[in-house]
Amino acid sequence: QGRWPLRRASPPGLPPQSRRPAAMAKSKNHTGNNQVYKNHRNGIKKTRRPKKMSMQGMNCKFVRNQAFAKRGMNCTPEEKETRLAAQKEAQKKMEEKKVVERADRLKELQEAAAAPKSKK
Repeated sequence: QGRWPLRRASPPGLPPQSRRPAAMAKSKNHTGNNQVYKNHRNGIKKTRRPKKMSMQGMNCKFVRNQAFAKRGMNCTPEEKETRLAAQKEAQKKMEEKKVVERADRLKELQEAAAAPKSKK
């Protein structure tokens, strides 16, 4: 009962929580204290490479066609031989056609080169 009271009385009607002084703001929001130890407990491993490439995000029309093409490639050894023979024949025909076209083109070029000379 001295001059200064030891405790200040809170205004009447306020709950007792408001009588406590406000806590200071927290300054520490994050720490990586134990994280490195925890990460290395089981070891840091490289990611596994996939055996098959993902088709996700690819053009679905292309993916579908690719699947059908792969199925079309499956054949018996006899079929494979006949396909190879047909392919070789087609290749021979194309080479013969190329030779003929090249000869025709050379002939045309020679005629074109000879024509202006004869006009003079």
